[in-house]
Order: sequence, then structure tokens, then C-alpha cells
Amino acid sequence: MRNVLRSLVFAGLAAASISAFAQQSGSLRIEFLGPGGHSSNNYGRTSALHAAGRTAIGIQKSLPAGSYVITNLTGGNSVNSIASDGLIEIRLTAADATAYQALVTNVTNAANAGAEAENAFRGVKVGDLTAGVPAWIRATVTPL
Repeated sequence: MRNVLRSLVFAGLAAASISAFAQQSGSLRIEFLGPGGHSSNNYGRTSALHAAGRTAIGIQKSLPAGSYVITNLTGGNSVNSIASDGLIEIRLTAADATAYQALVTNVTNAANAGAEAENAFRGVKVGDLTAGVPAWIRATVTPL
């Protein structure tokens, strides 16, 4: 009986260690780029930092609890300006490679939706220009 219990314990430990090794994790960088500008002269322009904030909310709504940690959210370069850049760095953890890829897809969709929501809020379409530069927010997701 003792040998049977010992075998069951070892089998349980082996199964637990296999699932732990099957996990996949990684980090992503989400960058947002827009025209930026001074807060008074360019009021109403799209804000890359606002797009990053909208994306963070989208990530929270679309990813399961415990599958991600936002490790950095930053952007802009001064107090009285509309942010021309925004950045989110995020760490993802999934049970396996397929689940990890689903998380990456959800993050990418949230980034695009965050940029689109900021553009729509400001009435900007892809192709619009302001002061000769693209007026819309662009999002790029890359692995770290």
C-alpha cells in the first residue's frame, strides 16, 4: 500500500511539473504615435497617451485576470503638451503557446481599438493631416 501511495504522489508531482513547464510567457511593447502639439494652440488633436489609456482599459476588459501585468505606461514629453507618443509594456503568461498567441492577438486588437477610439473621439480619419503630418494615432505591437 505504501508503494502505491508513493507512486501516486510521484505521478502527481510529475504531472504538476509538466504543466508548469508548459506555460509560456513573454513581454510586448505597444507604441503609439501621433502629431502631438501645444495644449493651447493645438487643442483637439489626437493624443497618443489617451490612446494608450484607452488600450489599457481594453486590455483589462479582454484578457483574463492573472494573465497579464502592465509593467510600464508612459508618454508625452512636457506638462503643457498633447502627447505625440505613448508606450505600454506588458508581461503575458499563458498555459501554453496557443493560449499565449490568443493573448497577443487580444492585446493587438485592444491596441488598435484604443487608437481607433482616440481617432474617432477627435474626428480624425486615417489619411488626415495636421500641419503636414499624419493626424491619426498609430499603434505598433512588438515582442520584447
